[in-house]
Amino acid sequence: MTDSELLRVADGGVESSEGWVARPLGPELIEYCSGSAACLVNVGYSPLQRARQIYASESASELFPRLREHLRLAAPLFEGRYIVV
Repeated sequence: MTDSELLRVADGGVESSEGWVARPLGPELIEYCSGSAACLVNVGYSPLQRARQIYASESASELFPRLREHLRLAAPLFEGRYIVV
């Protein structure tokens, strides 16, 4: 993966200089877009870890596996505590 600059945007999402965007749509969904393709990723809450868990370990999307790595990069920039599982 190439080096990418990440920018937190007004809607709480993260934009990359590589052209992908990840944005929380609510407490249980994140939208991930790359070019003209997009997919939704489920999010849950773990009381034990006190964090929102992004379920990006399996996906039928053509965007996977880049999706998982990109969400790992974006997670620290989301508001609140997110981890990718």
